[in-house]
Amino acid sequence: MLTELTEEQFQSTFAVPMTDVTETAEPILDIWPFVEELVNANKIPSNIYDNGVVRYVYRNPSNTYDHLLLPTDIENVFLVIIIDLLNVKTFGYYNLDLNKLYGID
Repeated sequence: MLTELTEEQFQSTFAVPMTDVTETAEPILDIWPFVEELVNANKIPSNIYDNGVVRYVYRNPSNTYDHLLLPTDIENVFLVIIIDLLNVKTFGYYNLDLNKLYGID
């Protein structure tokens, strides 16, 4: 089931400093059925699913959530899948628009 998170829900999984674990993180669950649902709901381009693309993985300081950043068709805009590490499940997804957040043109 797809759960789009609110800003508040997303922020509850985020803390400074987030650690880039892209190179070291071990998958604890299969995200690809969830990504396929996102493709079917037109939330993410199909080539992301087809090619198994995860651009970055960040972990919060308490090691309770991973943020998996999947690219979109727009530069600096990511669909973030949040993984609940304690319950080993997908918490939801969030559209992270860095252009809007940081005023990037």
